[in-house]
Amino acid sequence: MKRKREDAAAAADGEIPAAAARMASSSSSSSSWGAICDDVVRNIFARLPARDAVASMALSRHHRRLYSQPGVRPPSTAATARPCRARNIAYVATAVVATHRDMFGRVKSLEQWAEQRAKHGFGTGAFACQLSYDDPEQDRSWTYHGFHVAGDGRRRGTDPMRVLARQKRNDQNYVGTCNGVVLLAGKGEAEDDDPSIGLLLNPAFASDEMKVSLDCSSPDKRTNYHISGLGYGPRTRTYKLLARMHEFVLNLKVYPNGRKTRGRVSGQPLYIDRADELVVYSLGTAAEQQPRTVLAGLDNDKIPGRSLYMDGAVYLLNADKGTVLAFDVDDEAITPIDLPGERVVVEGGGEPRSHAKSDLMEMSGRVCVATADGGDETRYAIWLLMGDRRWERRCAFRNDYLSSAAKVAGVWDCGSGLLILLQSGDEISIVIHDDVTQEVSHLDAPPNASPEEESDYRICWGYKPTLVSPASIIGDGELSQHEQQRRDLAAYVLAALKPAKELDRRMGQHAALRTVCFMEFLVRIMQKLPSLLHHGITDLDRFY
Repeated sequence: MKRKREDAAAAADGEIPAAAARMASSSSSSSSWGAICDDVVRNIFARLPARDAVASMALSRHHRRLYSQPGVRPPSTAATARPCRARNIAYVATAVVATHRDMFGRVKSLEQWAEQRAKHGFGTGAFACQLSYDDPEQDRSWTYHGFHVAGDGRRRGTDPMRVLARQKRNDQNYVGTCNGVVLLAGKGEAEDDDPSIGLLLNPAFASDEMKVSLDCSSPDKRTNYHISGLGYGPRTRTYKLLARMHEFVLNLKVYPNGRKTRGRVSGQPLYIDRADELVVYSLGTAAEQQPRTVLAGLDNDKIPGRSLYMDGAVYLLNADKGTVLAFDVDDEAITPIDLPGERVVVEGGGEPRSHAKSDLMEMSGRVCVATADGGDETRYAIWLLMGDRRWERRCAFRNDYLSSAAKVAGVWDCGSGLLILLQSGDEISIVIHDDVTQEVSHLDAPPNASPEEESDYRICWGYKPTLVSPASIIGDGELSQHEQQRRDLAAYVLAALKPAKELDRRMGQHAALRTVCFMEFLVRIMQKLPSLLHHGITDLDRFY
């Protein structure tokens, strides 16, 4: 205050240059004391928990750029990140978005169709029944993928933590998560949907997506790869991809005596895509190596394109063989673990069917799976895989709510009770199991706020937020000055497209709103269990 009065008096006396010099000197001194070099900032935030470090990225663009650089946090620090709270649900919401232009194009094509029929003397009474008519040239729909954490307190839970797919018409599926990094891969159902190309991204902070590719197909295009999992070896400190090797083979008829003959099976192609082997592919500095076979003789087993990573191992479900394949990332060894329970007996003879009633899930830090209890498809059992690779039955209940084809889409431990989600097509049922009394309660899903299809969401079992960047996994290292200039230029030019991208994001959020609300609904039920299990939760559906 004294200095300010002196400066004011000096200015009044005409000594403005002296006062200005003094103020400039003071400003220079304060800025020199307050400045902190980037290396110190990196070291400070490298020691923060992942959630706090992510929140600190909102300080400025400069700080966000510092944290996004490869090498700020080595992959080994991912183990120190805190997992999501037990009563949060991390999931990927998927929705098909049709733009207004797309609907306009369909209407125009219908009008042209009606005009053509009228010219040839045909009636147009079936016009109202042809709304599913789809002109490929007018189809402008695209797929929205949004990463959400239900119960995380983000603006009432309606905003995604990250929009995963920036590109329109992105039909990649969720494969798995490892150390906070999410892996998407193609389904292989279209020519431009390559299952050997994956997309790595960390939804906890805004970093660039990184593509990974297993471009090791045979010259005759008879062999391709389907990415099935991502894992991290804590001892070797290496990330590895697990993939199924498929081969196009002749579709041979098999007669009862076992003899095979070449011939087209009625209604099927001459060649079929058959899964033969499981291979592993190292990322980073060891990426020059070719994929290595870790399991041969799959015999076209239908292994799903989703996996579960936990504690240095990737788990895959082989429902055809009734086993869980545990792949040790460090040793590159696969251990088959038999599913608990008995297979379902087919009436009238025949080979027993698979008794798996769910994909692989995670509960209480362990691998979890649901099966038909005792071979009875109307009874479900929930199992946990213990440390000695032994299964322990958590609960069993009868499914009196949906068809026997219903799958267990999720199960969560809520203390002395379990919250179980059943889904069959567009039908959903919520089951609450009391561990103390062994009683089972049923709750109908909200009619206007539930996923319409099983493909509308994929729960990210085992997800934990970290600051591991996809670039550090690939091993690109620090960007060169030329590459950084190119990226800065692209960011400057593409900033003009931000309003359009924001519009797409809002449209995608609107399309996935039912799924988002339903997941928040499940979290709120979990928060009231088990204390209010018998005091209002079980008859909540009467207020819908």
